[in-house]
Amino acid sequence: MNTGIQTRNLYRFEDVYFLGMDVIVQRPMKDLQKKMEQIWKKYKDSDFPILFESKGVFYCGKWLSYNLENEIHLAPGQRNYLTLVHEMCHAMGRDYHDRNFVDLEFDILERFFNIDRGELELAAGLFGVDR
Repeated sequence: MNTGIQTRNLYRFEDVYFLGMDVIVQRPMKDLQKKMEQIWKKYKDSDFPILFESKGVFYCGKWLSYNLENEIHLAPGQRNYLTLVHEMCHAMGRDYHDRNFVDLEFDILERFFNIDRGELELAAGLFGVDR
């Protein structure tokens, strides 16, 4: 599947599926830092990325959070666990929104936020997410 389509489908899924869930509640950076370290220790045997509050990068008419090498930049309105997990997947080496990325993201969401993997898979399929 085309990487642009993969990205669009995953973003749309994240925007709709998680509405009203705890993972999209805005959090203080110290809480996000703590959760990032907890997750990182389970998946990587390397230094944590550096977590920044920033305006993000302007893309398709809005400011978005992003990962750049060992830095995770969280934009206003996106300082939540879902965005953190998404950017952490990039920081862990998943550059594209393909099956490997989605599998890691869903694994983290299930393991650390008790979101049912089966429901994630089913809903993601309805949005055309590559999984």
